[in-house]
This record gives sequence, structure tokens and C-alpha cells, in this order.
Amino acid sequence: MNAKTLILLAAIACTAFAQTTASVLAGAVKDASGAVVPGARVQVINEASGVVLATATNEAGLYRVAGLIPGSYRVEVEAQGFQKLVRSGIVVQISQTLQLDLTLQVGNLQETITVTGASPVLESQSSSIGQLVERQMVQGLPMPNRTSTALIALIPAATIQNVAGEIPVFSVAGGRMRNQQFTLDGGNHTNTVGLAVNQSQVPLPMDAMQEFRVIANNYSAEYGQSQSGVVTMATRSGTNIWHGNLFEYARNEALDARNFFAANPPKFRQHQFGGSLGGPVIKDRTHFFLSYERTQQVTGGPVFWTVPTPRQRQGDFSETLNAQGRVIPIYDPATTQGRTRQPFPGNVIPAARIDPVSRAITEYWPQPNRAGTVTGANNFGQNSRPTMNRNIVVGRIDHQFNPKNQLMVRYFLADTHNANPGLTERRASDPSASRTDQKTHNLLGTWTHMFRSNLLNEFRLGLVRRDYFQQRYNRDEDWAGKLGLRGVSKSAFPIINVSGFTGLSGAPFRFSSPLLDYQIQEAVSWFRGRHALKAGMEGRIGVFNDDTDTSSSGNFTFGTLLTGLPNTAGTGNAFATFLLGEVDSANTIRPDPIRSRASYWGLYLQDDWRVSSRLTLNLGLRWEGTRPRSEVHNRMNAFDTRAINPVSNTPGVVTFAGRNGVPRTAYDFDPTNFGPRAGFAWSLRQKTVIRGGGGVFYGPSVNEIVGTAATLGFSTDFRLTASEPGITSAMRLREGFPSFTRPSIEQLGAGFGAVPVGQAPNTAVTFFERSRPTPISFQYNLNLQQELATNTLLELGYLGNLSHHLTAPALSINQVPPALMGPGNAQVRRPFPQFTNVSVLNPPLGNSTYHGGFVKLERRYSAGLSLLAHYTFSKFIDDVESYSEFGDTGSYQDFYNRRLDRGLSGSDVRHRAVLSAVYELRWLANSGWLGRVFGGWKCGAIVTLQSGPPFSVFSFTNQTNAFPPGSVRADLVGNPRLPKSERTLARWFNTSAFSIPAPYRFGTAGRSILTGPGIFNIDASFVKGFPIRERWRAELRADFFNFLNHTNFGLPAHSAGAPAFGVINSARSARSSQLAARIEF
Repeated sequence: MNAKTLILLAAIACTAFAQTTASVLAGAVKDASGAVVPGARVQVINEASGVVLATATNEAGLYRVAGLIPGSYRVEVEAQGFQKLVRSGIVVQISQTLQLDLTLQVGNLQETITVTGASPVLESQSSSIGQLVERQMVQGLPMPNRTSTALIALIPAATIQNVAGEIPVFSVAGGRMRNQQFTLDGGNHTNTVGLAVNQSQVPLPMDAMQEFRVIANNYSAEYGQSQSGVVTMATRSGTNIWHGNLFEYARNEALDARNFFAANPPKFRQHQFGGSLGGPVIKDRTHFFLSYERTQQVTGGPVFWTVPTPRQRQGDFSETLNAQGRVIPIYDPATTQGRTRQPFPGNVIPAARIDPVSRAITEYWPQPNRAGTVTGANNFGQNSRPTMNRNIVVGRIDHQFNPKNQLMVRYFLADTHNANPGLTERRASDPSASRTDQKTHNLLGTWTHMFRSNLLNEFRLGLVRRDYFQQRYNRDEDWAGKLGLRGVSKSAFPIINVSGFTGLSGAPFRFSSPLLDYQIQEAVSWFRGRHALKAGMEGRIGVFNDDTDTSSSGNFTFGTLLTGLPNTAGTGNAFATFLLGEVDSANTIRPDPIRSRASYWGLYLQDDWRVSSRLTLNLGLRWEGTRPRSEVHNRMNAFDTRAINPVSNTPGVVTFAGRNGVPRTAYDFDPTNFGPRAGFAWSLRQKTVIRGGGGVFYGPSVNEIVGTAATLGFSTDFRLTASEPGITSAMRLREGFPSFTRPSIEQLGAGFGAVPVGQAPNTAVTFFERSRPTPISFQYNLNLQQELATNTLLELGYLGNLSHHLTAPALSINQVPPALMGPGNAQVRRPFPQFTNVSVLNPPLGNSTYHGGFVKLERRYSAGLSLLAHYTFSKFIDDVESYSEFGDTGSYQDFYNRRLDRGLSGSDVRHRAVLSAVYELRWLANSGWLGRVFGGWKCGAIVTLQSGPPFSVFSFTNQTNAFPPGSVRADLVGNPRLPKSERTLARWFNTSAFSIPAPYRFGTAGRSILTGPGIFNIDASFVKGFPIRERWRAELRADFFNFLNHTNFGLPAHSAGAPAFGVINSARSARSSQLAARIEF
């Protein structure tokens, strides 16, 4: 049964779901005495599009209108015996439940009272902790790469590790990096179900985005598959008035400052241009919005290679020198007798001895164009010029068939082309030349149907498709035939690795990976009495088809040993070995296509119970489960740690899916993922709300359907190695690969990949454990909101997050037990000596705790000012990290004592303060010549201060002789911290407090015991607006990132015994600038 059929069946069977960006307007209608008014007619009208939604108050005098898109609304209330009430300018934000209580005055229905006022700023209907970034702030702030996800840097309780990229690496309120759920218009915009990480697809351009919200803690039961927050985005929609823009943004390194450690700014030239258009198709009923953005980017800089000299190409090594300026002797491997060899006379290889395949390949190295060093290194230089071109199209149509039926269809396309033409004209052999094409499609349709005024249905179908294609240049030109190389594929230039020289070609030869995520969502909302009930389900089916050619044309390695004197350092040359055609090692890999499948399903029930006019309870329950990865043709391996291997007579046997009782799925399905959630919102006074709550949340299981992990045995991986390295070769180029036929899985049997104990193994095993609990978090919060003035809010809050079963990096379980560590052959003392590494993929072994307090001041846009300022104090502890990109990553130091890795998380930022503001100089707009000069100006700024990340100190050398899964830490022999007055770039911490551990044991230093430099950064923007004609306006804009050019240093070198130990030699980006011109109408 294919995925599309499953979706159709699910659509028939299901009755509810939504991870919605739609909002709700709810409240009570009362008379002047405070008595409720049942049966009052309530109309909610979108002031931009004219779309009308109607309902009536129930017996408790309550009303609720769901399915609202973000925007400004007018509310009209009519009841017999009362004057008509019109309340305009009510701004409804994304994923918000806004409480708006209304009071009617006794009188004639033909009389109308019109009120215009600010929307409520207090969250009196929900216990979730989150933050919205309104559009006025989005338009006025400086944003690197102008992508929506950069706004995450403004959010309280968020820890940002990297904001320079298009998709920041971040965690929220104690969640893991890259573990968020992203939604776009209520549909999924996260990497497809089963990917290694949860991460947004190509970000939404700023000009296509209406609003952006991050829900950090205790989110509603309608959200799932996230332990680190939910990011909701909404695209812009059309209105009854035509509107749009044209824009161009430009960046150039000529406007940038140099990095503290660089002589010049790196090459960076970028142009972003495009526009948008929205308007009516049928007034008050059908509207459209269309956005286009193109990004053209050129980067690069000088690149240096080490290539053979003209003499070396002819076999003449008489001028090949070492660092002391002495000639390096070249020996003839054909004269080997025991451990002695004869040198080539005159250090020249006779022409007749040069391998014909080597001679043909040599022509593909460029000639030297610079002197290089005394050894000949870096004797070729050229400027690289990689480019990126991307087109993003967003289109949306909203149609109201009648007051009870609405349809929204939205399409998102990101078409990206990355190309590196390389440094030479021969792109097929140029190791730097490659091209990558990626297309991301996101199609979503939402049908909203109102059965009656208190019963609403939302149905969604969606598709996310990512087509990723990477390929070497000049494929399919019969390179094997041109070079005379036998036994390999003809499709690409072979990979040539020559020690001490720049190699030729590179992997992969071809990588094609279409990835699909089919989505079905359906939700039913029922408003009865004081209860707002919502029930839902979600289905997502992931499809991944991998077709990768890693090295079917051959991968050849050449070293110095075969042309050196055995056991004598400083002799031999790898290019001389290459000319002789004597290969140290070689392999050719021809993997089978992999067709992986996985799915995710969720069910939930949410009850928002308005107990009284001052108290609302949020009660929910969610169940979610992931169907584990499977492969269409069972091309997937497992591992039995207890079965006895017939080859080695030790435990450990590779097994295969669907054979001999082994299940088809990668691991067992976990049906126990029930997540209750509860919270309250209590209006202590008219302008004070106390909120709190907690719940159980499940994260993605890191199903990892992408890639070829755990597919051992389903590729032709033919490897040749020398029987006596340095004495004999693995093969000769002129002879090529011998013919090889891969045996079937049935022929290999239980001994697949194994060797007898004592013989050097060459098979590494990866697999999923059968028992695999889903990552789980217990989140809780307590929060106070105080309205200080109109549109101004002060908020104090505490956030907690306790997590278990967090996924770790692939973990080798083939470590020598500590009791057996010592000198000698450690391989035979490993638990599975018949294999190299035996690794569990993403084992759910991690634990973490987070406690954070924050204070926030927010002023929503009014009188030209929009402001968001917050400070967070937090502590984040865990025992393993998976995807952090700043600080320490990697697996456990000692598999048998994982508790020693408990320490500060790499995502721990103890102090973080962010101020973001946009201000329009309106008060000068009508001040004569001052108005012409200063009028129309708008300024924006983001000020960030945060403490540095923690880091560990490792040992430069690993003397454990135990094959540990992670890096070995140093020994701690003193106080590692220096007083602040003594810290310098040359000595950030007390390096004398660390030493390299003695052989055969692990270091005593704890994990993450030191802290790196903090961050102080100001980004600023200055915008000057000019009226062109009625409703037309032009803008000139300048954005500055790191406006003050403050140097924010990176981490010091932290490997004991390594060069520059304790020295800081890197810094974050210096000041860069962006200029822009816009026309708005």
C-alpha cells in the first residue's frame, strides 16, 4: 500500500487535528450591571479583507470565534433592547486566544456605539509561555540574510549558538538544539518525519511573512513532536486593497570590517531582490498574495594547493627537499629484500617504470604558478568563487464560499543552486569543483467548515518535498577508458589521494535524495457552556529514496612508505609511489538504492474551561507515536549482541531485517507516549494575570530515514589493503581492480563481516537497538503579567524542563572494558573483537535539567514605537549532547561510566539580555524644513549581551588503548580558573592545571568545567522614507551587523598538549553592512 493510499484512508477515518496558526477571539457579553446577555449576535469582520464570521452568545453569555487569520478585526454585537456595539482595531495575532469582554448599553438597536481602542495585552486565556514578534518590528529590525527564523534571537529563554546562517542553531527553555517543531500556516514546515534532526526547511522570506511566534513551554495538546518549543509562522494574505512592494538588498565585503584575526574581510557579495503583490479577486470573498525573492551570493578567497612540479611529473625527485633543505631520498620498492631497498640512481625514476595510468592521471594536476615553500608546498594558488543562487516563491489564495465555508491554498517553493567551478578548467578532476541543486516544495490546503455557530471543523492536506541532487562535473564521459583504469565504473574521475599533495576528484560522485512528507490534519472545535473543546489527529508519512554513488570509480591512496627505506623516517615521497602505480589502499563502493519509510501519528483532546470570568483552566491530553523506519526491500541490518558468531566464536552477529525472525522495522514501536497537560490563567486584578502549568511532552525519536546508516551488506564495498604495509602494495594501477561479485545475504550467513579473533577486522557495524523509548520532557512554568499602560506589558516568569531518553550521537559499544585496559593488542579485548566499531545509532541515553527565570518588558507598536526587552537567568545541565554547534559535541568519554559526563550543557548560557526596538521619528514629520530632513526616519536596533558557553578540556593524545566512543578529557591537577584580570588571549585559563592522562586510563577533568568569552553585540538599522504619491512610498535603508565592530572572541584551544593550548585565535564576525531600496504601495 503506497503513501497516498494511506493518506486517503486516514482522511476517511479521522475526525480531528491541527497544529494551527489560526487564532480565536473569545469573551463574554454583559450589560451595564454585569449580567450576562445570552443570544446576542456577534460578528467578527476582517478589516482588510471584509470576510465575516458570525456567532451568538450561549446561555452563559459567552462567545467564541475560531479560525481567524492574523490581522485587524472589527467586532459588531447586537441584542434586543440594547444599542448596537462596534469595536474596531482589534488586532488578533498568530496562534492566539484573545479574550475580549464586551458591555452593551440599554437602548434602541438602531443606535450604535463605536469604540476604537487597543487590543488587550494580557494572556488571560492560556498558560503557554511564548513570544510573538509583530510585523512592525519585523520590518524595522536589521536581520542577517533576511529570513524569518533569525527572529528567534529576540525570544526570551532562547539560547542562540549561531545567527549567521539562514537557520539559526538554537534551543528554547532547556530543549535540545534542532529539536523544535516548525509550522507554516498550520501545516508542517519541519524536516521530514524521521530525519536526524528537527529543523525548519528553507526559511520563509520576511516579505512573505505576516507574523512569527515561538511557544517556549507548556504548549497546548494540539502541538507535538517537540521538547524545545514550537515555532509558528503565517504567510501574508490578500486584502480588499491592492498592496505590494519591490525591493533590493545588497551586501559587499568592501563595506565590511576585517575580523580581528584576519588581514582583510572575506569575500562576500550578495544581492536579494524581488517583490510581492496582494489584492482582491472577488471583493470580500476571494483574495490572493504572491511573493518572489531571488538571492545571488558569491563568496570565496585565495586557495592554495600543493601540486607536482614539472621535474616530479617526469620522475625526477633530485630537487625534492625536506624542511631543512635536504634532498629526500627515493627508494625502489622493486629492490626490496627483507627490510632494505636500493635508492633510485640520481633520485630519478626511469620513464619506463612510470605506470601508464599514473602518467595519464598526472596530466590533470595543474602546473605550479607560485614558488611555494622550500618543500614545494602551496605552489599553486587561485581564487575560489563558489556561488549560490536561490529563488523563493510564495503564493496564497483565500476564498470564502459562504459564511460557513472557507478555503486557503498556499504554495511555497525554494529552488537553490550551489556551484563551485573549482580552481582549474578540468572540473572533473578538480577536488573543489561540485554542484548541488535543492528544491523544496511545501503545498498546503485548509478547508474550514462551520457546522453551526459553536461547532467548527478544520481539515488540512499538505505535502513537503525536498529534492536534493549533488554531482561531480563531467560525469558519464568514460573516465575509466580515458585513463586506462580497469575494474571500476566509467561514470566519474577516480579519487586520487597522494600524501603531501592536493588530491584529485572527490566524493560523492552523485547523490540524489528525494524526500517527501505527506501530511493530513483535521480538527473539530466545539464550544459548549464554559468549555471550548478541541479534538484532533495528525498523520505524517515520510518517504526517502536514496541513490548515492560514493566511489564506484575507485578511491586510491598513496603514501611515502613504499618509496622510502623501511623503518627510516624522512625517506620516500607519495607522488613517487603514485608514479610507480603502487597503491597503499583502494576501494570501490557501489551501494544499492535505499527506499526508507517511516510515519508519525498523533491524537489529542484539549479543553479550555472558563471556570469564571477571572479563571481559565487549560486541560489537554495527547498521544503520539512514530512508526519506526523500514526499508521497502528489507535492505537494513540489525545486530544481535548475544548470539555467538560462528567465525570468531564470540558474541555479536549481524542480522538482517525480515530474515530469520528479525522484524522489518529498525526498532520496536512505542505505544505508551501519553502526554497530559494542564495549566491555568487567573486574572488577579483587571491588569494583572497569574499563569502556570505543566505537562508531559515527547520529542522526535531521531528515526533517521535519511542516509544509509544500518544498511550494512547492501552495497558492494570492495577494499584492497597491503598485506605488509610499507613492504608490499595493495594493487598496481595498471592492473586495476580484480573482478568481484558480492555474495548474497543468504550466502554470507551469521558470519557476515566477521573475522577470527586476532585477525585485523575491517567491518564497522551500525544498528538501532530494539527497545527504544521516546525522548520525554516534563515542562512546568509560573508566570505573572502586569499591564503597565496601554500596549505595555511587564512579565516575570519561571520555566523548568526535566528530560530523559534524549538521543545521543552514534555510540560505539565496542570499547575495551576498563578492567581490561592495558598494553598490547586491544582489539582482542573488545566485546566484539571480530568487528571494528559496533555503534548504536542515536541511543536514547541522555538526561537534562533546566531552570530559568526571566523578566520581560514589551510595548506593542503604538505612537511609532515597538519594543521588546528581556533578561534570562538560567542553568542547563545534561550528560550528553547531540547537535550543539558551539561548545563541545560528541559522545561519552567512557561508555562504561556515563555518569562522569554530567555537567553544564553546551547550550547553557547563564545570563542573556536582549533589547530590540523600532522607533519612527513621527514628531518631526510636519516641522517645516526639519520635517523634510528628519521626517520619515525609522531606526531599529538589537542589543545582545550574554555570558560565554561552557567547554571541556581534552587530551591532545589518546593513550587509553581502549577505543572509547568520545574524546578523552585531560587530567585536572589544579585550579583551572584565572581571575578575570589575568585572562588574556594568550592564556584564557590556567593551562598548568591540566595534564595528559597516563596511558591506559581516562582523564579526571569534568565535562564543561570552564566558560568561554561572552558576547556583546549591537545590530542597527536606519530607514528613510519618501512619499511618492498617494499610497506609494519609497525607502532607503542601511543595516549594520555588529554596528560597533566589537570583537567577540571564540573559544580558546582546549586540548592539553596541543599547540596553542589555552590560546584564543578566533572571533565572531566583524561589522558588516547591508544597503537596500524599497518601494511600498
